[in-house]
Amino acid sequence: MLLKPNKNANPDLTVMAASSFVLKQLKKNQFETMTDLRLALMENNKDSVSLLESSLEFLFLLGLVEYHSKNDLIEYIGS
Repeated sequence: MLLKPNKNANPDLTVMAASSFVLKQLKKNQFETMTDLRLALMENNKDSVSLLESSLEFLFLLGLVEYHSKNDLIEYIGS
């Protein structure tokens, strides 16, 4: 779970890459379920599925996403 790639890291298996993909999915559809995001990430790169929670935490810290527990939805709130 690397935030910043180094020379030994696979760039596709970093939190930054997973966050970028998740953000792209959320920009298409303002709301997504965790299951839908997991399936989309799995289709993109099955090895990066384990980075979903970390990438959502990263996007939450940046103020780009919000979680609605009542409906189990992730909402894109970025500008």
